[in-house]
Amino acid sequence: MKKRLIALAVAAASGAAMAQSSVTVYGRLDGSVGTIKKLGGSSDNKMFSGGDVGLTTPRLGFRGTEDLGGGLKANFKLEQRINIDTGETQAPSFKGETTVGLSGGFGSVRVGRMLTVYDDVRGLSNSRSLWDSNTFTPNSAVFKTSSSTKTKNADYTSRANSQIRYDLPEMGGVYGGLTYAFEQNAGAKDTITGLNLGYKTGGLNAALGYQNEKTKNKYTILAASYDFGAFAISGGYNTRKGAVAADGKDTEYGIGFEIPMGALSLSVGFASGETKNVAKPSKSSGFGIGARYAMSKRTSLYGGYSAVQEKTQGVKSADTKVFALGLRHDF
Repeated sequence: MKKRLIALAVAAASGAAMAQSSVTVYGRLDGSVGTIKKLGGSSDNKMFSGGDVGLTTPRLGFRGTEDLGGGLKANFKLEQRINIDTGETQAPSFKGETTVGLSGGFGSVRVGRMLTVYDDVRGLSNSRSLWDSNTFTPNSAVFKTSSSTKTKNADYTSRANSQIRYDLPEMGGVYGGLTYAFEQNAGAKDTITGLNLGYKTGGLNAALGYQNEKTKNKYTILAASYDFGAFAISGGYNTRKGAVAADGKDTEYGIGFEIPMGALSLSVGFASGETKNVAKPSKSSGFGIGARYAMSKRTSLYGGYSAVQEKTQGVKSADTKVFALGLRHDF
């Protein structure tokens, strides 16, 4: 018995020694200078943080994993968003992501604040349209037009608080996930549920996404991208249905092209949307064009121009043009 207990203790100690953990500090800085011109002729020349006009929002993050043995891992991620023009951090703290979870042969489970599975499919639809940027990609403005004709919070919630997310393991190109987020505001019953299912093979990536934001809207999107080598294309068809009839319906689509030329990448995108079954129906459309030059694997120079216009009952109600030149660095 004594020998058996000693053997078990040695085995447990060996297992503990085999467990490995790692923590990575990472970040992204993105800033630009340019002009925004709106309906009526007013213009604003300024410095932008990447979250306003640029490729992506600046951030500082920490991610880590611990090998628990038997293919099981514990994972965490903390990501804070930053305004590069002022140096201020965005509220709430660690707005980008705060998650902890487990992964293994069953896939992965995370809890906390993070992107929804629906957002993955929206990102796929924009992946070749101005690099899925915050402003240059026309979808980002067309799908949430600036006038008051659309219902409040018409575009989807990309990140949800108090969320449980499950992602399937790799299965021969098939991937998918489920999202459930508890009430976002106490007593509001505004839970969020969603799912996605996709398939990747070679240069093709196609997926279907659904998100139900209870008390607000339901969203469905079909998206795909294909890399032909000499150029790549992405696109998506999106619908929104209001929680009540008066909130109306949206039908929206976007398409993008990217042409790699060594370190230089050129991209163009177009998007269109229409809101029906509301007091003041509207239509919106926009396009973007830009160039990105990779100075290294981590540093890029970029420039872009986008123009989005909306008409409400046939009369122009919004017209926004953006031009900017910027620099992005990842670390």
